[in-house]
Formats: sequence, C-alpha cells, structure tokens
Amino acid sequence: MVIWYVSKYASPQKYFFGTRHFYLAEEWVKTKNEVIVFTSNSNHLTDKLPVFKGSYFYEKINKVKTYWLNTVKVPLGSSSSIKRLLSWFDFERKFFFLNKKGITSPDVIIVSSLSLLTVLNGYYFSKKYNCKFVFEVRDIWPLSVIELGSFNKNHPFILFLSWIEKFGYKNADIIVGTMPNLKEHVENVIGITNKCHTIPQGYNPDFYKQQSKLDFDYINKYIPKNKFIIAYAGTLNINNPISVLLESASILRNENIGFLIVGDGNNKENLIELSKDLPNVIIAPKIPKDKVNHLLSFSSICFDSFSSELAKFGLSRNKWIDYMYAGKPIICSYSGFKSMINESNSGSFVEFNNSKLLAKEILMYSRMNKEEIDELGVKANRFIVENRSFKKLARNYLDLMNV
Repeated sequence: MVIWYVSKYASPQKYFFGTRHFYLAEEWVKTKNEVIVFTSNSNHLTDKLPVFKGSYFYEKINKVKTYWLNTVKVPLGSSSSIKRLLSWFDFERKFFFLNKKGITSPDVIIVSSLSLLTVLNGYYFSKKYNCKFVFEVRDIWPLSVIELGSFNKNHPFILFLSWIEKFGYKNADIIVGTMPNLKEHVENVIGITNKCHTIPQGYNPDFYKQQSKLDFDYINKYIPKNKFIIAYAGTLNINNPISVLLESASILRNENIGFLIVGDGNNKENLIELSKDLPNVIIAPKIPKDKVNHLLSFSSICFDSFSSELAKFGLSRNKWIDYMYAGKPIICSYSGFKSMINESNSGSFVEFNNSKLLAKEILMYSRMNKEEIDELGVKANRFIVENRSFKKLARNYLDLMNV
C-alpha cells in the first residue's frame, strides 16, 4: 500500500522532536508499505528544520520518503501571527502545485490537522488518484481557537474553517481522532459517527532509551529534599491552569509535601506571584524533553489540569504518556471525558478547579506507603507499554485503511 501523509507540522526526531506522523510512517514502512510524507520547513515552535533554496527539498528519513516544502517562515513562539496563517496558505499552494511526476500514486491520502486547509488538497487528490481519503484530527479546529477566545465564532475566517471542517467530515472515507470521544463532536457537526475512529497519541520506545539526565546544579537547586513530591512538567498557560495546585499547596503547607512545577508559558509570571508566600512550592525553569523522564524520577506522583469545553471530547495527552511511562501515578484536575488514567487504574481524576478535593487526594497519596505508590506506577507503565506503542497503533491504523 502507498500512503501519502500530509501535514504542515510533521517533524522527525532528526531535526526537532518526533511527531506521530513520522513514528507511524516508520512502522508502516517496516511492514512493506511505501510512505511519503509532505511537510513544511516552517514551524513556530522551532528554527531547527531544514533550510534550502527552491520550493522543496527531498530526503529519505528511516526509509520514509519526505518532501519538505519551503514555506513562509513564522517567528518562534508566534502561534497567532498573520505569518502563521500565510504559511498555511503557502504550504497548500506549494503542495498543490508540487510536480508529482515520479512520486508514486497513493492508495490512501491522510491529511492531518493542522492546517485545516489541507483537507481541501486531500479531497482533491483523493479524487484525482481514486484513493481513500483519511481526515486525521489532532486538534479540533476551529473550536479550539473559539474556546481560547482568539476568535468569535461568527468571524468570517472561523466560518470558513467551520465549512472546511464540515466538508472534511462529510467527504472523508475515514475520520481518525487522537481524542477518545471525537465521535461526539463529529456527530454534533454532521450527525454521522460510523466512520469515526480513535488512534490516540503513542510513544516511541527508542526515544525513552535516549533520555539525558538533569545537571547536578539543577537538581540541587530545584528538586525538593526529603519530601513527598507532586510534580507538574509542561506548558504554563490558561488551558493548563496550575493555580488550583497552588491553592491546594496552601491548604497543605504544613504537610511534608513538595510541589514542583517545571515549565514555561504565558501564565508563568502569574504563578510565580501567586506562590511567593508558599515555601512548599518550587517553580523551576523549563527543561529539554529528553530530560523530563529523569526529572519525573524524583517525583512521587504527577499532576495535570485541563480547562476547556474541548475536554468533553477527551484527551490524549503526551504529558500523560510521559508521566505513565515514567511509572508515576497521576492526579488530574479535570471534569471531561475520562481515559487512560482510569483505564489503567493508576491514578485519580478530581473535579476540575476544586482545590479542597485536590488537596484531600494529594494527602491521601502522601500517606500511602512506597510499595502502594510503586504498584500504581507499575500499572501506569504497563498500560502505556501494552497499549500505546506506535508499533501497535500503526497496526490498528493499517487495519482501518485496509477495510
């Protein structure tokens, strides 16, 4: 089978960090499929992608044929800049007009959001080559930007994106969501769910084998000593409201519990201000992803929080994969569709933004003996290893496409 995988934000570990596109593609190649990835050398998260002249650059990465399209560059961190939008349109234009002579015709075209505009190219080429059209949803747009307050739902651009989303759902042969309850959203939009499936985020064992260790100075300065540690590692923004953890820290300030928050984001300064009178809270600098596993080894349990209307469609959090692979129980302040943590019976969901309930749950874990905590961690790790390897997910994906 020949698979075209089209996503502006596909990234191999070679240049930045590995995204699911390349991990899945590498597994498909191992089972004698031909996979061609079309992606962009412009990403607001990194400046480490290939730089070249001309409209595209071709290379083979772990046997995955890869076409890098040379698109409008976006400044680092500019997630909502006009250049990011221009880069979307530029990617679609470059992909549409790319000379495809010599590129093997596809049996399946997968378009992976973002950008939603790729849906139109995917549909067109699926008709041209008479092949299956798969719409992969990794982020529910435009609902995401509406929820974040970036745009009004009646904004002309949002209405345009809403039309593309609906068009994609209606015309895709298969809809694949990383979130476990996407079918509810699809049903809300088009009233059909029988072609909607879940292929969640996964993990690459090789990535965890290549982990680095934290510097001694970082450990000495930021890791609480001789305490039961609850850790959060990730982005500090309004979608991951950590203030509830600080409120719980205030309630538990007389307990032998350390609250470790590691990361960066637009809410960090506010969190530092809120925690200035909490001696049991440490807010530490962001660390490279390949050091997160070592950081988590110092923790007893891990924390996450998510606030959005999107929660009702469920989450497939890379953060949860990191936590669980590290063998750590999770307490999550979350009132949406539940998965992973409850499935593995290795942690707890508590009512979103309820600091009293959260403090009670943290205290309960802190009073467990180490063997009980370790057993929960074993369950967490086992769930990830048995259910979320990209090898297993790739096989599940192929089963869908071969139907």
